[in-house]
Amino acid sequence: MLQSLLFKEWIKTRRVITILGLIFAAMIVYAFITNGQLFRVSGAVSVWSNVILKGMPILPDLMKWLPVLAGILLAVSQFAPEMTDKRLKLTLHLPLTEVRILTTMLLYGVLSLFVLYALTYMVLSAGLSFYYPGEILANMFRSSAPPVLGGFFGYLLTSWICLEPVWRQRIGYAFATAAFLSVLYTSALPGAYSPFIPYLVVLLLISFSFPFYSMARFKDGAQ
Repeated sequence: MLQSLLFKEWIKTRRVITILGLIFAAMIVYAFITNGQLFRVSGAVSVWSNVILKGMPILPDLMKWLPVLAGILLAVSQFAPEMTDKRLKLTLHLPLTEVRILTTMLLYGVLSLFVLYALTYMVLSAGLSFYYPGEILANMFRSSAPPVLGGFFGYLLTSWICLEPVWRQRIGYAFATAAFLSVLYTSALPGAYSPFIPYLVVLLLISFSFPFYSMARFKDGAQ
């Protein structure tokens, strides 16, 4: 039964995952081209100096927005169809516990995003290692941690919004989500968020429970 549920999730999300994969691949190519051109024009010493002393990012600025975009789109593709004509009721009538059903659906989304993000940064790390030493690449990963966590937050909180049966509640959740996510995208020096990463991970684990609250409200017929 779990295999059937996972296959259903794949059918709903396969187009979005394919599109996201193409977008991330295009951004990887763009990052390689941009850095290659930068080294040809300015030289390695000048580029490394700007990166180390001035905190110049080595990834395109657009890159930090892709994880949260991926999380939101994946959540909508997964859970918006479930709320159309209240199809979630059919899903919850599968011969599994409701908690197990929603846990499986959420883990499918989280793991899909994890694979997408991991592959992206593995390829970036391998390609950019021709231009930058390991210390600079390590700093790139530290700087990318908040946006990547923002992607997971975007997925879980959007799932929470989509599963909420009452529109006024959805609007309130959406404002709260936007306010929280904006904190993760505040301009800061590289590594400035590092001390807060453990707290963000704890909040991420807590936010995993939010969709279950919306599901319970849906099951109880909240209006």
